[in-house]
This record gives sequence, structure tokens and C-alpha cells, in this order.
Amino acid sequence: MPLRPYLSIIYNTQNLDISGFIRSFVLDISITQRLTDSATSLAVRIRDDEMKFQQDPMFNGIGDSLDVELFYENHTPDRRLSPGRFYLDRVELSSPPDVINLQAINRPLNMALSTKKTRTFSNVSLGGVVNAIASSHGLSVSGINENINFTNWEQKDKSDLEFLMDLARDFDHVFRFDNQGRIYFQSWELLDNANTAWVFDKSNILDRPSLRFTLSNSRTYKNFEAEYGTGGGTANLVDPFVFSTDTVKGSVVYETFEQARLGARSLWRRSNASSQLVEFTIEGNGLVQLGDNFFLSGYGKFDGNYQVQELRNSLSDNGWLTEVKGRKLYEESPG
Repeated sequence: MPLRPYLSIIYNTQNLDISGFIRSFVLDISITQRLTDSATSLAVRIRDDEMKFQQDPMFNGIGDSLDVELFYENHTPDRRLSPGRFYLDRVELSSPPDVINLQAINRPLNMALSTKKTRTFSNVSLGGVVNAIASSHGLSVSGINENINFTNWEQKDKSDLEFLMDLARDFDHVFRFDNQGRIYFQSWELLDNANTAWVFDKSNILDRPSLRFTLSNSRTYKNFEAEYGTGGGTANLVDPFVFSTDTVKGSVVYETFEQARLGARSLWRRSNASSQLVEFTIEGNGLVQLGDNFFLSGYGKFDGNYQVQELRNSLSDNGWLTEVKGRKLYEESPG
């Protein structure tokens, strides 16, 4: 018997469960999560020929918040997807026929996060910088950071959102907002070395979906250099697993060797870490999480450990589907 997917929508502007009212009008819904994007996105298309939604006084539009969940009725174990609270940042109406397209992200539309500023963080750790920014916006933090310290690190004419993105990029971390609305700032290396959450064999991988593997040497490098200090010292990383012989040097000048070591690793990750990818679609499953490490076997040279980089959960007349995009983890870290 096919599983019946169920949609729940709580409209927080009025703290009202509109699931029963809106369910028959929803044409489709999609939730897209990316490990390296700051926000999860939501898109809901609603048929509104009778103008029940667009004329409803509780619908204010931009800035309204809603909670969305996908799950199966009467199913054990529960594969519920609870991506958190979303805030409307774009509303479209097309007519005829009247179709409303709601687009939202899972972080508040906080102008202060987007206001450019210049300041210097002195004698503080990386985690201390992230926590200070989060606290100034009334936010909390999740994730585990590398244990590095700054003597002086400048935020120059950048918004806090831009600055957090740059910190994550330059020091080999993941930055995004998690499903509880917290700033998620996590070491890539710790994610890469986390336990394997899923083991899939070609003969039994979740009803054997079609998999698409990609192996590419385009825009990869052999050597990575990050400069530190005033004397032109460099931290170096060599990738022995690529055919390229090219070298790339970063533009950031770090304070210490330990900072530069993360900088070189970040350069490597931005060019080489996604040279081996896999994509597949399975029946909707909220237990598959961003950053999960999983193992694939039965595919020859494509066997190995992978990590979930992107998830797209969609609900339509075709049912609930989960699209997975992953990158292959190196069997050993480049050094």
C-alpha cells in the first residue's frame, strides 16, 4: 500500500494551523537545503481561483512567518521533515488562472544582518567572533569550530551576513541557519570525519533509484598556498589524488601558520572537494540530513564515502520525493 504524504502548515502571523484549509489548494511545495548556503528556501504554489487566500485579512505578505512539515500518515518509523520556521521574502501572483507563489527563507528578514559596518575583533577566538555577532542579533549558535585565535581581524565595510560567509570560506567552515533558526558554524574537517549515517549497496539502496556519478578534473589544482605573517611565510597543501599539476595561492594574508593551514585547506575545498559527485532521488525521507556521511558500494571506482551537500524535498501529484546531491569524501585527507 503506497504511503500517503501529509502536509502541515502553521501560519505564525496568526498562530493558525491552515493545513486543512490550504491543503486542497496547494499545487506543489519544495524545500531546498544546501550545506554551504546561509538559508534554506521554501516555495509553495497555491491555486487561488476563488481568491480565498489573497483576500484573507490574515495574509500580510512579506515578513509573515510559517512552519512547514512533511510526513507520512500512520507510518512507523517516522520520516518527518521539520525544516523549521520560514519568513516570506517574495510573493508572486499570476493570473489567469490565479496562482500564488510564496517564496521564503528560514532566517528572519533582519535588516541589521545586512547593514554594512567596519570594526576589528581583537584577542578573540573564531568561535568568540561568531558568538558575538549572533548575540548582537539575539541569535544562538550551533556547530563546533576550529580552535584558532585572532590578534586583530577586521570586518571592513561588510554586513554581518557577508562577514560570517567570508569567515566560513576563509577558515574552512560551513555557515548557514539551521532548522531551529540558529547560526550553524561548523568545521568542515569535523564534518568529513563524522560517523557514517547510511550504508547503501547497489542491490538494496532504497528501492534502487537511478544514480548519476560525475568525476571531473576541470578547475582542480595540485598545490595550495596560503600566506601568513609579515615575512611571506606560507602554509602548503598538496592533493595527490588529482591529475592537475597547477598551483593556486590565496589572496588572504593570515596572522599565523595555523590560520593559514585552514586557509590552504579552504582553497583546496573550493576547487577540488567537489570533483566527484553523486545525485539520486528517493521516496520522501526527512531522516536524510544535510552533512550526513554515507557509503555506496557496488559501483566499482565510484564506491566510497560520500557526504550530503544538497537536499530538495518536493511534494506534488507525484508524491513526496527527496533529491540528494553528495560529494565523495577522500579516503585520506590531502596533506
